[in-house]
Amino acid sequence: MKQMKKMKPMLMTATAALMILSGCSGNGGNTPATEAPATDAPAATVAPTEVPEAPAPDLGGREIRISHWWDATPVGDSEADELARERIKKVEEKYNVKIKYLNTEYWSTSEKLSSSVLAGDPFAEIVRLPDGFIWGLTNGGFLTPLNDYLNNSRIAPDVIEAMKFGGEQVYGLEGWYNANDSGMYYNKRIFKEAGLQDPQQLMDADNWNWNTMLDAAKKLTVDNNGDGKVDQYGLAGAHYIFSEQLIASNGGLIYEEATKKVTFDSPAAMEALNFEYELYNTHKVVKENEGNDWEDPAKYFAEGNIAMYPGGLWEIEGRLTDKMKDEWGYVYFPKAPNATSYSDPLGQTAAYVIPKGVKDAEAIVKIWEELQDFDNWEANRKLWLENVLPDDTSIANAMNEAGKVQRVFGGRFGGLGVKEQLDSVTGKFIKGEVTPSTGVAQVIAAAQAAADKVLSGEVEEKKE
Repeated sequence: MKQMKKMKPMLMTATAALMILSGCSGNGGNTPATEAPATDAPAATVAPTEVPEAPAPDLGGREIRISHWWDATPVGDSEADELARERIKKVEEKYNVKIKYLNTEYWSTSEKLSSSVLAGDPFAEIVRLPDGFIWGLTNGGFLTPLNDYLNNSRIAPDVIEAMKFGGEQVYGLEGWYNANDSGMYYNKRIFKEAGLQDPQQLMDADNWNWNTMLDAAKKLTVDNNGDGKVDQYGLAGAHYIFSEQLIASNGGLIYEEATKKVTFDSPAAMEALNFEYELYNTHKVVKENEGNDWEDPAKYFAEGNIAMYPGGLWEIEGRLTDKMKDEWGYVYFPKAPNATSYSDPLGQTAAYVIPKGVKDAEAIVKIWEELQDFDNWEANRKLWLENVLPDDTSIANAMNEAGKVQRVFGGRFGGLGVKEQLDSVTGKFIKGEVTPSTGVAQVIAAAQAAADKVLSGEVEEKKE
């Protein structure tokens, strides 16, 4: 089963100042001001007067409900939770409100939002939703457009741009996006024993691409114990992870938000899918999973039988921490041979939305911003990575300190039913049952129809 990330950011007035200055001129506007005596001393630099921030609106003690599909109440004793509680207290005092966190079941959140809006009583002021629900709700008119409330926002411009769903209106709030959330894990022992340059060394030499990955995978797919059966493979992974990463690394998109078109039949995407097909069927360098495409690859890698494994940083704690037998590292996913940079796709997102009909929406946006830890996000991320990654080089890669990874925006397919159609094809061609061209041709229309259905406002309910 595929796992889902929790995906866990003034008006100012000078009227009073101007009135004070005009009222305190001291001459009533009739007597000429005394001319200052001449001096050879340099003129003193006058510091600009800061205009005070307009007072926050008093919301009358109302409850500001913030919904997640988990309990986000900061009740722990960590420093992060303590700081979160301090921010909550400041917000409550500043706006005269009470912050309350709701734990709303994932699949029922969209229906609960739409039905409460229709009843004229939104169930929460701020709701976290995956993009699959957001697409449909925007088209149904259930969400508040936020463009007018993001002046002087602390949210980065590229993040605001990413929060546009199907047009120029911003419907979501998010703090930031990591430039690098997924890449390739590799087993240092296996590369060292084979006398091969490992992915980090190849990356340092600007030679980490599909071809060098394949070359290493072929040399590391071997029968170590001489029983005539391969017991070590170059690669392991889920076919649906490979397809997403390979298409992005070749400059392709699975779905194009700007045109609302399914694009996994584009030349760039098909080249990537054909390469994936060859990894499994021609070169046979990917270990076959034993029934669980999601759990098996990480298990094989942790056991020390796999040289390379593509995965997300967010899965380390549950799948690799305290389970690795050998030394390991983390690098970017290899780029296509003709690509100029590494790419990490943003195929799915989540965001905070404000339901239609929520009162004082501008103040609600400011409240959300002031609850975020903008100043320490990057530091907190690095601290977390230091706890889960094995060495400084891997941490630097994950932080994209060299700036070599480009986040691929504009291609979110989450919740549109598009990737599911593609996955049904890759699930067949890894077994050699169908070629990429034949399989894609069979499902491209169904994928487009699925996206069109969601974008028309028809949101799918719970999927098993």
